[in-house]
Amino acid sequence: MQLDKVDAEKRKLPYLFERALTAHYANHFEESNQIFEQAEILAEDLYTKSISREASSLLTSDNIRPYSGTRYERFLVHYYRVLNYVYLNLLDDALVECRRARRLLQHYVDEDPTYNFAGSAFLAYLSGILYEWTGDWNDAYISYRWAEAGYQRYEKHLGISLPTDIGYALVRLARWLGFNQEAERYAQLYGEPPQYPSGSGELILIHESGFVPSKTEEELFFPIFKTDPFIHQEEENEEEVWDFADTVVHRQNFEYDDAELEYLMRVAIPVCTSNRPRLMGFEMEVKFSGETDLQSKLGENLSRRLEVGNFQALSVSVEDVEGAVLATFDSEQRVILLRTVVRAILKYLAFRRAEKADELVGSLVNFLNMATEVADTRSWETLPNQMFLVRMSLPAGMYNVTLSFLDMEGKRVRTETLSDAVIKTNGKTFLNYRTFE
Repeated sequence: MQLDKVDAEKRKLPYLFERALTAHYANHFEESNQIFEQAEILAEDLYTKSISREASSLLTSDNIRPYSGTRYERFLVHYYRVLNYVYLNLLDDALVECRRARRLLQHYVDEDPTYNFAGSAFLAYLSGILYEWTGDWNDAYISYRWAEAGYQRYEKHLGISLPTDIGYALVRLARWLGFNQEAERYAQLYGEPPQYPSGSGELILIHESGFVPSKTEEELFFPIFKTDPFIHQEEENEEEVWDFADTVVHRQNFEYDDAELEYLMRVAIPVCTSNRPRLMGFEMEVKFSGETDLQSKLGENLSRRLEVGNFQALSVSVEDVEGAVLATFDSEQRVILLRTVVRAILKYLAFRRAEKADELVGSLVNFLNMATEVADTRSWETLPNQMFLVRMSLPAGMYNVTLSFLDMEGKRVRTETLSDAVIKTNGKTFLNYRTFE
């Protein structure tokens, strides 16, 4: 595995994200977690970026500002770290990662009560599964409740419904914990959970589809008029600059006569458009392929039934990463545009002062202003666009898993078979499968 190193500190975090995810897909789980840990430490450090770098970015480019990652990116670091630990059979470490993710979620909710849980609802769901597996019913119950709250907001913001299994889990765990009133309320909301026979385990298969939208650069032009009082002032203060910028922003696509124009201001801003994948979920068919040592206790009759039977399920949508990307981008876009226009106005004022002193120097300042006007398009570009899941109870044994991938209309596009998936009694087998189309 090779990725070109990026020497600029400003792109170090996206580089670590990409490198760690590549290691994960190459089954280098320990290496992946080591790099993800570096990314987590750096993201936390950059989250408290210095005032001096903030000030300098206003005069030059947003690319000078440290990129600390978005909320959804930081949650997906935890998601991949959890999977890495599960595949390394380090369940205690996976649970530690779940707790760290919950603390981060609590921090974001405390910071912004309107937070729509983008990137975190599925992680809370996954955490509930792991806690329940290890017998930590209280933390499992808390995680499923976080997941319930998250998917309720997902329904409104992203159009993803609460997975049925979460409701069943809340009924089941509330009863185990003796929360009888809550159990009754959840049972009325979500129905009675199914009963699984002894000797069963679970297969949890996650399909990660496509790529998130990447950011690109777009040029915008805003007129400054000869009649604008602001530009004729000898000095300006910060509040006046921001007020004038707010006026200029509303001049996009404004019609004017050339005689009115003092200066045509160019700015570069990031844009982000939908990049939905071709594959939008899957049907799963599981067929018994043989006994394991643990499964041999099932007995001849059950083994014979498994050999001729199969299990089928349709995936459910559990995470819309693109939705999180676009919602985050849209919420920040007005501020980004306003900041960009403020920066362009300050550059223009610097150009005017330089031109008054020396026309050649003014021309040089204007050239540098144009050259440094570059949009900030940094992001974690190899993340999947959508995530789908099947959670299936199976008798212990070895299985071949056939995935039939579906398009947006629900038609089968192609199939893949994963061989010899081992299901252990009371165990859970996790698989994540990535498609790129």
